[in-house]
Amino acid sequence: MKISYKKHQGIILLILFPLIILVARFEDLRGSFLLNTIEFVEVTGHIKHSDISYGSRPKFKFDIEYQYQVNGQVYKSNRVGFGFKGSGKKETVDVIIERYPVGKEVVVYFDKSNPKFSVLEPDRNSRFDFILVLFMYLTCVVIVVFTLVKSRYNKPLK
Repeated sequence: MKISYKKHQGIILLILFPLIILVARFEDLRGSFLLNTIEFVEVTGHIKHSDISYGSRPKFKFDIEYQYQVNGQVYKSNRVGFGFKGSGKKETVDVIIERYPVGKEVVVYFDKSNPKFSVLEPDRNSRFDFILVLFMYLTCVVIVVFTLVKSRYNKPLK
């Protein structure tokens, strides 16, 4: 049986697109759901940049960059928590910006096996967004599989 990629292009994109997003956001997923797989080590760091940026979703985003040093190597990161990048309310983002002013000395938590992976607040995560996206993705996959199976068995006999 020959498969037509043009005919199934939508299905292929439906499956591949979320997988690409999951790979790109793997560290956020790991921090939100598999936090016990990360062995954090604390080190002192400094805030280098702290500002609010504006987007569509979330409307207000915090833009915080910090620098820290591990074994003589300097690292930079902008990860405050896992998955949480901002809010629809400016006041929520203002609280985070005020907590991390430029020049402030902070505790940075980095992964012992991967020092360039770090976070300021390892307990802050946004599981709801990931669960919602995963649920929607799985629902779409089930609908596509159901539709393909149904269409295959509902063909008229020749």
